[in-house]
Amino acid sequence: MLATHPDVSTIGERRKFYNKSLVPDQGPAQNCSCGKRFVDCEHWNAIKERFLKRVKPGDLRTNLTEFQFSTNRYWNRLGKEAYQWSRRWGLPTAWHLYPSKLRRLRELNQILVEEMLDLEAKNVFVDSSKIIDQAWYLSEIEAFDFYVVWLVRDPRAQVSSALKYNAWDVAEATRRWKREMEKNRQILERAGMRYHTLRYEALCREPREEMVQLLNFVGMDTAKFSLNFRSTTQHIMGNRSMRRGTDTKIVERRDWLDRLSREQIETIEKLTVDYRQYYTI
Repeated sequence: MLATHPDVSTIGERRKFYNKSLVPDQGPAQNCSCGKRFVDCEHWNAIKERFLKRVKPGDLRTNLTEFQFSTNRYWNRLGKEAYQWSRRWGLPTAWHLYPSKLRRLRELNQILVEEMLDLEAKNVFVDSSKIIDQAWYLSEIEAFDFYVVWLVRDPRAQVSSALKYNAWDVAEATRRWKREMEKNRQILERAGMRYHTLRYEALCREPREEMVQLLNFVGMDTAKFSLNFRSTTQHIMGNRSMRRGTDTKIVERRDWLDRLSREQIETIEKLTVDYRQYYTI
């Protein structure tokens, strides 16, 4: 819905731009929300062309939109862990394992956002990348006036969703959800990021009211957005079923009530007793 605002430019999950456009892989889900393959989409190719004019061939050796430090899995993981450790303890980035690489990755992502905004003559860029580490990296780009929207959902619904895609039992899925929630909170607070907590259920039930609050938070004109999110062609990557669907209304998914057994729900509620503020029913 943010993409309906005339001041907003977005491609959905920015972190996937490298694999979808710059160095496209051959895996599934290669279609833009406009219906064309990413490699054939005029909008994506326009962004790619503008971006490549401002970077060096060597910049494409690693996945720059994922902030990949090295093509070696071990060294890349070590680089990410070193970065997180230095941020947690407030150490300067000069102490990072790859300080010059980190600076260049910031520059490249800034260039990418600048070219998208300039192409569409917009002044606000929305990135729907879901991994909190991405917010950490982007928040350090001084040219950005950076805000975070933290979308949260009833833990029972979240655990139910996790069980569909992972071979975990209910207890393990719940523990992982708790760890992620705590990690998100700690990073947002320690980094001093400006963030707005948005409840999924509230957004589904009162979309206009929630969107007005969100737009006020970032200082945007609340009169310009629309709930008609299918009114214009968009060029977005991310959740494939949602971005390429035909639905025109926001519907709260409550299938977890049928998918989870009474015992499973009780296990989740027992383990999330300190997270009751996220419950909806």
